[in-house]
Amino acid sequence: MSEQPNGLLAIWSTIAAETEIDYLHWLTREHVFERVGVPGFQSGRVFKRRDIQPSEFLMLYELTDANVMSSNGYLERLNAPTPWTQKIMPSLMRFRRGGGTVTRTSGHARGNGAHIAIARFEHALPEALQGADAQTLLDTLARTDWIVAARVMAVQTDATSIATREKSMRSSQEGAFAGLLVIEALDRSALDRAVTIASEALPANTAFDCYDAIFAHHRMASANEY
Repeated sequence: MSEQPNGLLAIWSTIAAETEIDYLHWLTREHVFERVGVPGFQSGRVFKRRDIQPSEFLMLYELTDANVMSSNGYLERLNAPTPWTQKIMPSLMRFRRGGGTVTRTSGHARGNGAHIAIARFEHALPEALQGADAQTLLDTLARTDWIVAARVMAVQTDATSIATREKSMRSSQEGAFAGLLVIEALDRSALDRAVTIASEALPANTAFDCYDAIFAHHRMASANEY
């Protein structure tokens, strides 16, 4: 278990069928490597939402801290998109992006599961995901069989809302939200069980979306980075 805050950036896009091949090649041959090359980015993972058409994808980037989102290195990349990025940006539908600080976590903080569930909160994190109540819930989830980790992230709005060239190229508005609950599991059944447990503690209108991992890239650490 670890309560040490760190940074997390979550990005959603829905992709039309005729664009999906090029989009996935862009992500897995250029974009994720480019992003993880920015100082402060530790890893980039790509997920596909279960059983939905057109396809919805989620990118999760682990950051050393939330301030990376307003760093010169990251803003330079956002304001100098590659030709491939310029081609892809206008095709992104139902775009959502938010990053901030992981306020609570339980389980294996450095471990990843291939299957994740995310509850996104539009206006504020519910009481069950704040303070001691949050830690109790996350610890309960992490003790569940085949659950790798659970974490809560609170969005840092000022960093997320910075205007950039990439943002101006997208045809859809950047959907805002206040925070996330992320649960990572070894298989779908374990994830579904954890969602049931979490739902009992959260407001009745809380919705979880489930995703399967399809790609990951982790920064190679040097002796001076940690």
